[in-house]
Amino acid sequence: MRSDTTLGSSFAGRAVTGLLPYVAVAVARHLDLIYLTQLERYNSMRLRGWIVRHWGIALDGRGALVQVAVLGAGILLAWLPLSSILGFRYAGIGMLYIVWLAAGMWLRIRYTSLQVSQRLQWTSRTVRLAAVTSVLAAAVLLVIAWSSVAVLSWLTVAPRALLVGIGLAAGLFVVSEGAAGTVLVANLSLAPLERTINRRFYTQATARMGHYPGEVIGITGSYGKTTTKFITAALLQGRYSVFKTPDGVNTTMGIVRVVREGLRDDHRFFVVEVAAYGPGEIREVCEVLRPRLGILTAVGVQHLERFGTPERIAEAKYELIDSLPPDGLAIVNADDPVCLRLAERARREGRRVLLYGIGEDERMLGVRGKEIKLSSKGSAFRVETEHGVAMFETRLLGGWNIGNILGATAAALECGVPLEEIADGVRALTPAPKRLEIREEGGVIKLIDVANANPRGAQMALEVLSQFEGGSKILITPGLVELGQIEAEENRRLGRAAAAVCDYVVLVGPQQTQPLREGLREAGFSGSRVLIARHADEVADCLKAIVCEGDVLLYENRLPDTYLEFA
Repeated sequence: MRSDTTLGSSFAGRAVTGLLPYVAVAVARHLDLIYLTQLERYNSMRLRGWIVRHWGIALDGRGALVQVAVLGAGILLAWLPLSSILGFRYAGIGMLYIVWLAAGMWLRIRYTSLQVSQRLQWTSRTVRLAAVTSVLAAAVLLVIAWSSVAVLSWLTVAPRALLVGIGLAAGLFVVSEGAAGTVLVANLSLAPLERTINRRFYTQATARMGHYPGEVIGITGSYGKTTTKFITAALLQGRYSVFKTPDGVNTTMGIVRVVREGLRDDHRFFVVEVAAYGPGEIREVCEVLRPRLGILTAVGVQHLERFGTPERIAEAKYELIDSLPPDGLAIVNADDPVCLRLAERARREGRRVLLYGIGEDERMLGVRGKEIKLSSKGSAFRVETEHGVAMFETRLLGGWNIGNILGATAAALECGVPLEEIADGVRALTPAPKRLEIREEGGVIKLIDVANANPRGAQMALEVLSQFEGGSKILITPGLVELGQIEAEENRRLGRAAAAVCDYVVLVGPQQTQPLREGLREAGFSGSRVLIARHADEVADCLKAIVCEGDVLLYENRLPDTYLEFA
């Protein structure tokens, strides 16, 4: 017969081992929620919205039932009078340990991480959030465990080690299922500190720009701004020292960090892409940057869900033009009707405006593209400016990239680069990362356009796909988001357009892509040629059955993991 001391010591060791899978799941759930917070730019309102919309992911119902069952078995074992019989108690505890460990391993194996397309980036802010989250989770764990042990000690005479094991299991259950709430509370509690830190960084960046001797070129638009940034920097780099914001950095605090850590006085030009996720954001960052040149590429319905109306989107984009000094220059895409109206407004306000565009009409364009020839290998076109005329050739795909080149050309001319030198620079251009970037793998051509999430860009990407000859044309897409009330109809339109071009369509996200499926069906596209993947990790399995050498694959848009769907 084993003594209670021996039994307690034995179970304590096993309990620690048995709890490890539950600890691993709890940690993984918290890290995934911190990752989603990062994707939502640490905005607690948007994080709360994600939790409400995806409560089935935030709360693992099936896993919770398993944990409740195991806890119930433990409590039953502790409460039964038979537990006073030492032999039965030892055998029962041994069986409980086996069930406990098996259930924990099942939970760990079935757990699917929310970090699919990206991974958590360990910034200073993330570390602070993780630290506070850990403290809160540990506090909840200890309170639940202590309370459980106290109640069970009053109700039963079971060994202390068994009660402690049950208490820790109960605490881990609450901590794991409450991960979303813990991270949300941690993020809310850190908000005052983060605002203070951001204000300090903002002030430092403002002071730094006050002593910067070079010039800033700001670029904004609903789409085209990243590509235009890359082109503008490339055209200037042949003659000047140029610094541009890295790919994906376009928000206030991201730009502030780049200013503080990367910008040098010997950089003659600082080319900055500026995005807006709400009114006032462009104005805020322009107060730091004080750009002299501003390029407006387009105004569309991207992020309509965040802004509410197209008029508010246009007003937000105009904040860049409004921030320019009296001697500044607004370079505006005249092919976009909303941009053209904003240009007319700027001129009425006495601002310098240069229009660029395509066509033979009588508009007063400072930089005009004409005689355009498009192919699957790029394009060639004639450029007319007040500085002369030149023939341009580029490997960049798509007619809209001609507009991006024209906008960058206008900026380069304003900065003193000769037109002939610009033409040479355009000839050497390569696609901006993940913006109709061409890759060839095993005889299969891949068009990577996963950073162009707007209706017009998606339609134009399909036009590029249609220019390829040879094998099957396959579209892989999760559709379009953040378009508010027009989102469903825009996705149906995309489906109808895809039906006219594609041989197969792989849709990512069964619920998200339902309107897209409706559009394909309306256009008579065969349902047998539509494949469904729950998320990006399943796309490769879908493609194995249909892709052959010579096929062309268009990857259009990649949604952040906040849109993940799990069955």
